[in-house]
Amino acid sequence: RLLSLLNISDKDARQRVSAVSQALYQQSLNHVADAADSQTGGALAGASAAFGLASDKAARMNTEKYRHIASDLISGGRLSEEGKNRLQKAQQVLRLDDQAAASAFAAVAAPILRQEVAKVADALRSETEASAEQVKQMASTLADHRADLGLPADKGFNIIVDGFRITLRSLYDKACKDARMHGEARALATMDEMLAFAAVAGKVLAELHVDSAEAPQLTLPADSAAARRLYGAYLNRSFGADESLAPPDDIARLLELSEADEETARVEVCQPRLRELYADSITKAEGGGPPLSLAKLGLIAEKTKFRLPASAVEEAALEVYKSRLEGLTGRVLKLHEKQDLDAARNFLELTEADVRKLHLKAFANIYETSVEEALGRSGVMSPETREALLQLRERLGLTEDDAEKIFYSVIDGRLKDMMEDVQEAWEEATYTKDALQKVWKQRGKDVGDDPSADGTGGEMALSGGPQLEGVRGSKLMTELCKVADFYIKNKVLREGKNVLHEDAYPVTVGKWIEDKTKEEIYGIFAWNAVTCQDSGSRDKWQAAKPHVGGILGMSQEQMQKTMVRMVSRWANMFIKQKIAESGKLGEEEISTLTNWVPTFFGIDKDVTKDMVQAANKGVLQSKVLKLLNQPRVTPEDVTKLRQEVDAWDLVLQKDLELTKPQLRSLFRVEVTAILEDTGKTNEEKQDAIAQSRESFSLDDREATVELQDLLKARTRGCLVNAVGDSLQGNETMAVGEMRRLELLADFARGVEGLKLNLDMDVAPSMRQQLVKVYASSAAGDGKAPDIELLEEILCLAAA
Repeated sequence: RLLSLLNISDKDARQRVSAVSQALYQQSLNHVADAADSQTGGALAGASAAFGLASDKAARMNTEKYRHIASDLISGGRLSEEGKNRLQKAQQVLRLDDQAAASAFAAVAAPILRQEVAKVADALRSETEASAEQVKQMASTLADHRADLGLPADKGFNIIVDGFRITLRSLYDKACKDARMHGEARALATMDEMLAFAAVAGKVLAELHVDSAEAPQLTLPADSAAARRLYGAYLNRSFGADESLAPPDDIARLLELSEADEETARVEVCQPRLRELYADSITKAEGGGPPLSLAKLGLIAEKTKFRLPASAVEEAALEVYKSRLEGLTGRVLKLHEKQDLDAARNFLELTEADVRKLHLKAFANIYETSVEEALGRSGVMSPETREALLQLRERLGLTEDDAEKIFYSVIDGRLKDMMEDVQEAWEEATYTKDALQKVWKQRGKDVGDDPSADGTGGEMALSGGPQLEGVRGSKLMTELCKVADFYIKNKVLREGKNVLHEDAYPVTVGKWIEDKTKEEIYGIFAWNAVTCQDSGSRDKWQAAKPHVGGILGMSQEQMQKTMVRMVSRWANMFIKQKIAESGKLGEEEISTLTNWVPTFFGIDKDVTKDMVQAANKGVLQSKVLKLLNQPRVTPEDVTKLRQEVDAWDLVLQKDLELTKPQLRSLFRVEVTAILEDTGKTNEEKQDAIAQSRESFSLDDREATVELQDLLKARTRGCLVNAVGDSLQGNETMAVGEMRRLELLADFARGVEGLKLNLDMDVAPSMRQQLVKVYASSAAGDGKAPDIELLEEILCLAAA
């Protein structure tokens, strides 16, 4: 309510209350120095609680008061015994722990001690050659001053180290400034001063260090880039300079330079020096000076001084070797030039593998031009030319692998040119004349009256019927043989490998031609190579066939599949022709397809067997449809069909692709014959029906339903036929129908879930008469009629 009346926000109110609380508490603190007793301490605690002052703020104010008291006590540079007592009482009153009190006191005493350290540091800068006595005196002065201030030894030591580091930092900053603005000479002089000061300051610290362990060395954390630059300048001066100067490692340690930064700076300084030594030694040796073998020995000591990593040494050597190559690039080396290069490479301790890329860049073009010239217009290298290329490769310092790649690239270009003629020949062999004219018109070429462009393309040389008459695509055969000869005679084919394997062909057509086109090209070649009537051409083409496929980039599997596809097309035409002539394949035709064709064309027998099987499958499918469309199908028809299907290892349902209704129809026909077979027992009939069910791929439920429907239909049919025969006075026929009825009823008794009931539109007297006639007749098989069974199914038992 008061805040609302005064129009003061909560935040502002809290700030004002806090300020008042701190002011009141500060008034209580002002009496601590004069009345440091237990009552004062209790009064302070009560005051902080009464004023609502937070404990952390009270602690900070207590610490600050302790600092003021300590500062007053050591303002003269010395802490008396009385002062120590007052500080202890103040600590108790202000309720500070030992650590907080010690830190607060050190913060006050440190600036005073640093002033003394600064005086000693100035003296050390001017007395870098201070004697041991002077060092001890300076250390004693600092130690006494530290004791007068009442600082512990360890804290006092750290303050002295920090004081020396301040002086060292000023020298470091000056060295960096000198390096940027005045050059390395002044920066080096400052670094010498830094090292001298650090050395003598380190001696003072060693005198002050009271622990048994070795005194820590005076170092300065520095920016890595600036420190690396200063170290590099110092390192560079160290080569050939006064040996009395401190070693470069001292400046690296002083600036806390990491191993990685030290190595980077060393490489920047020493690598150019090493390159210069390398180049000078080679130049002098080539000018008649000391041989490289002696120069190499002289470099050992210098390289040891440089302490360069192996990678930097190799890089320097490669740079020098590269400079030696620059004046030789793009021409054939003379013998003495190659010898000089080899000597320089050995001197630089480089292997042929090390300089491989340099030689490839320098001489790849000249070697490629030489390969082109070696192929000439004929496209085939002579043995002498090949030997000359080998010598050229060695002279140019190219590795065998690199020279082979260059050779293959030239072959690749030539092959691409040759394949243009091949593709054109393929178009002539496969395109119709209209299509060929359209394609060539787009290329600016006229077909004209080219006799090879006969307009029969697209038929793949198969339009003449099953027997190929002559050879189509003879120009294609010629062009592909040129390609194979070019490949083999130039030894592009990798030796020591199976020539039928795709790995033997390092240069292939690749993606220049579509895969489908490549397969068609190979298919024509492979077909002609097998079917050609001229033995000379056939032998030549057969020898070239695997090479043609390999050059086209086809695997053995692809080549075989293509050949199979060609043979399949021919075989299918053959099969269609024979089936059209006689409606089926005779034994002679089947023997031709399954024996002669695989042998002649070199394909697997299963291929033609599958084709024959497929052909017969089509024939059988037609038979099944014709069979099912007949007015009446006999069990003999089904049996004959089954025998033909089995003969070709086919499955009715799977291979002939019959529907369920068709399968059920065939099942009913076959089961009808089984049911009316008087020579089988009921058990044998059940086994036969089960086999039939499996062969027609019907499940148990389907077969049971079909069997029940069949029995009902057949028994009703027998009764109707018997009534008709009886009315016509033909008792013999009527007895036969009743015997068949009894046979079916006897089997039906064993069918689960089936109960025959022939209470039809036939008068009971007629049914009774038929039973009497059948009972009085002599059983054909010597078996007495089962009158009770007949009366049961004819619903006469109750009568």
